[in-house]
Amino acid sequence: MTAHLVTSGAHGPELRGERVLFGQDPAALLRERNGLASRTPLAVVDVITEVVPRPGGHRLHIDRVVFAEPAHRHAWAELAGSADLLPGPAELITEEEVEADGSERPRLRRFASYGIVTDPAGRLMLSRIAEGFPAAGTWHLPGGGVDDGEDARTALRREVLEETGQQGVVGELITVASHRRAVQTGTDVYAVWVFSHVFVPEPVPAQVLETDGSTCECGWFTPEEVSGLHLSTTARRGLEFLVGHHP
Repeated sequence: MTAHLVTSGAHGPELRGERVLFGQDPAALLRERNGLASRTPLAVVDVITEVVPRPGGHRLHIDRVVFAEPAHRHAWAELAGSADLLPGPAELITEEEVEADGSERPRLRRFASYGIVTDPAGRLMLSRIAEGFPAAGTWHLPGGGVDDGEDARTALRREVLEETGQQGVVGELITVASHRRAVQTGTDVYAVWVFSHVFVPEPVPAQVLETDGSTCECGWFTPEEVSGLHLSTTARRGLEFLVGHHP
């Protein structure tokens, strides 16, 4: 994974990039490397996936998250077609990842895409996590892990259909957040979550289409009804950001 920032350069807006190591928050990393204050607002403007062939039939899957300082968010449209996304594949293939804490615990890295799924009536679609999965019983945003070779938008359309039976249109990027599960034993889990708006123009009765998956039920809720539900950490993070930044 890499993170990129559209910021001020000597000759106008420019693009700077960094590799994101296990446990690093992409936005915090960009602020630190570019000398910005810790609370400097950054807007997510794009998420790009590259799949690069490697010798032996293998391939390198790169997820790139592009942020911009608010004054330069519209500059990405021009830079996207001309600026190199660095570090490039060759550097990412050969560079060894240095882990800061020296932990020997098993690690799980997860890049996931979740939707704030709405319909013309302003209802919100939520899915419920099945027994046997982390946060079982809580209400969750439809979505899940991005598969190898898949981009965040394709993954989100697939997950919304599997978990809720809805055909949705993936629209505005809302935010990107990271989470590291703070436990002393077991698997060390580091997740990066992409949140996007998904609009369902023709809603149908909610139904879980996947079998033996992490979703046991789903449903449409009004904003008032959502406030009384037990939400997952992921859902709270996405909805709290949406309420705080989008009127």
